[in-house]
Amino acid sequence: MTGFRKILVMTLVAFAAMLSSVSVYAQLPMQKPGTIKEQIKNSTLFNDEQLDPLIADLLDYASKFKGVRYRLGATGPNRFDCSGFTSYVFSKFGYKLNRVSREQVNNGKVIAKNEIQPGDLVFFNGRRAGGSRIGHVGIVTASDNEKETFEFIHASISQGVVVSKSTETYYDKRYVKACRVIENEEPEVYGSDMLFDYTLRQF
Repeated sequence: MTGFRKILVMTLVAFAAMLSSVSVYAQLPMQKPGTIKEQIKNSTLFNDEQLDPLIADLLDYASKFKGVRYRLGATGPNRFDCSGFTSYVFSKFGYKLNRVSREQVNNGKVIAKNEIQPGDLVFFNGRRAGGSRIGHVGIVTASDNEKETFEFIHASISQGVVVSKSTETYYDKRYVKACRVIENEEPEVYGSDMLFDYTLRQF
């Protein structure tokens, strides 16, 4: 009987634990898979539920080039330098940017660090930190305006196209400014086959 009682007690304990876990699970909100774009937004670059569809598509397209190697003067799609990457991505959505990073800041409205949003361009010093000289550019993929931090995708010399954080020491010391190229209006070509049939927007 002693052995039987032990088995019975262990069975009851296991059953009680199972009921407890089921009760806790029942209180959790149901998780819906959502659309493909929502899954991408939740699992990779995007964390802003209010992200404009145009900007979401632009960031999704930019992310396809992660891992592409850096080459000075290259404008894609097999190699990029920093401004070559930003100008290539934006051109596919009807926006013509200036070729070099220090001039791309003139392609949009300069904004404060606590106003940065996904899709904005962010500018940094080059190898030498300090001052206002621009030598690098990237596209914001996520932002926290309260903390004045952001993530951005860019073509780096050492890693090629990659997503980095503004809190990384290298970029934190070299941040210069940001600008917004895409406002609420859409390019004339958006809604057509924008990646292959588009009219460039001049600034």
